[in-house]
This record gives sequence, C-alpha cells and structure tokens, in this order.
Amino acid sequence: MQKSEIVRLEIPNPFFEGRNQVYLLTSDPVTVIDTGVATGKAFDAVVAGFQEHGFSLADVKRVLLTHKHIDHIGNAWRIQQASGCEILISEQELHSVQNVDPGGDRFREIVRKRLVSWDVPEQEMPDASGTAGWKWEIESATARGLADGERLPQGDGELEVIHTPGHTMGSVCFRYGNALFSGDHVLPTISPNVGGGDLRRQGMLRHYLESLERVAALDCKDLLVYPGHGQPFSTLRPRCQELIGHHHERLQILREICTRGGPQTVYQLASELFGTMEDFHMVLGCAEAAAHLEYLQQDGQVVEEHGEYRAT
Repeated sequence: MQKSEIVRLEIPNPFFEGRNQVYLLTSDPVTVIDTGVATGKAFDAVVAGFQEHGFSLADVKRVLLTHKHIDHIGNAWRIQQASGCEILISEQELHSVQNVDPGGDRFREIVRKRLVSWDVPEQEMPDASGTAGWKWEIESATARGLADGERLPQGDGELEVIHTPGHTMGSVCFRYGNALFSGDHVLPTISPNVGGGDLRRQGMLRHYLESLERVAALDCKDLLVYPGHGQPFSTLRPRCQELIGHHHERLQILREICTRGGPQTVYQLASELFGTMEDFHMVLGCAEAAAHLEYLQQDGQVVEEHGEYRAT
C-alpha cells in the first residue's frame, strides 16, 4: 500500500462561489471527495480532470460527500453508473442522494414557507431564477450512511469521519493524515451560510460554532485544509477563530439593532444587516438573520412575539 496522492480539480458552478473543488485520492481504493454541481458542464470538467491525471470514471471505487448540497453531490450518480462505486454521505443526509429532487419542487416549497414566516413582502419574493429554480441533471443513487468517528481504509492510512453540523445538519469533514477535507464547513475567504443550508433545522448557528471549536482543537501541526471552495490553506485554527469571532460580532450587531428599534421581523432585521437582498440572496440573508436571532432567543437576549423580535 502507498499513501494517496491528492489531486485537486476545480469544477465550474453557476453560483456566486464560482468554482467547486473536487478531490481525487489515487491509492486503493481510488476515492473521490465531492463531485461538483449537477450540470453537464461540471461533469465534463470532472471527467477531463480525471483523464488529465491518468484516471477514468471506471477506476473510481468510492465517492465521499461532505454534505447534501447540489454543488457537492451533483455528479455522484453519474460516477456510480460508470463505475459501480459506493457512495457515502452522513446518515442524516442519505435522502439527498437516494431520493433526489431534480426539479427543485420540494425545495421551492420549503423556501416559500420560510419566506412567508419571515414576513418577506410578496413583491420582493425571489422568483425561480435562484437556486430553487434550477432543473438539475441528477438521478437518485444507492448510498450508505457515515457515522461520526468512522474510519475508512485509504492507501496506507485511514480517512476519519468528523461530524461538523452547522452549514447543514449532516455536514462532515474527512481527515487523512495531515490533510483535512473540510467541505463548506471551513472556507479560506468566505463565511459559509448558516441557516440557509438546512432550512428545516433549528439551532444551526450553535451547532456551527461548536463544530468550529471541534475542528480548531485538532492537532494542527502541518495540517493542510482542502476546502469545498477556494485554495488549500494551512491556517485552520486561526481561520476557525476568525469565523467564530465573525458570528459573535454579528450577534452583537443584531442585539443592538433589536435594542434601539421597536419589534421587527426577520426580513426587516436582515435588511438592516445586509442591505438590499436580491433573488436567492434574500433566502440566504433572511436565513442567516433567523439563525442568529434564534441563538439570541435561546440565550434570553431577545424575545419573539407574533413573528417580531425585540431585545429583552
């Protein structure tokens, strides 16, 4: 057995992040970590990247998914059809692979309910041009659930599964020696959205902050982070502390807004935090504000009455 070479492929996506990172581990079993968005353009880029490094889809034995979002699971089914490989994702998110929603109907329904609950004016509701309006090129596939702490053989070592809920409830990172595949949990230059990534869940900000503390406590000597978006980086602990500080600062700002103003809705508070929000940014901005308000409410710093929030 030999240690896997880590091949990084930059795959285009149509969202504001611009590109996804797909990783190929070359030793036995040949493993792919995340697969890009569910479009033909992204899939062609995955295939071309494999071929450039001397691999084909048929060589893949295993696909590991960091979380359920369409720009990470999108081509797992195609790789499985071509190779017969197994697909592994957190137990909480198996449904996202086994029961896909290519037309986005279920997601649109969830989004609509949340926008109404946040009191977003009808004329400012995002239309189908956002993420929820895409028609994805995706089919259901067979997958197995991963548990926190599970270890998977890889080359001369092991991949360790680290459950990091927050961006989604089932988000995981994978540690392989001195490499950490962080998905969207820790990104080098942007803060992952908290709240909008899993609209049916509660407590996401608290989960996210606790998960940041967990990975920050890893033995970081010589650890290189391979994120879902952006370039690899070696400053895991400082980056986690920076993200934690960012969210605590946002909590303080939101608390101050609630103190100086009268009762306000999630939409009104999100507008003060983020300014003009258009299309799917309306969903992400309101969801982020709602997640922070929930945290403050749990701590007794704000109260909610009839969909409006005020400081205690």
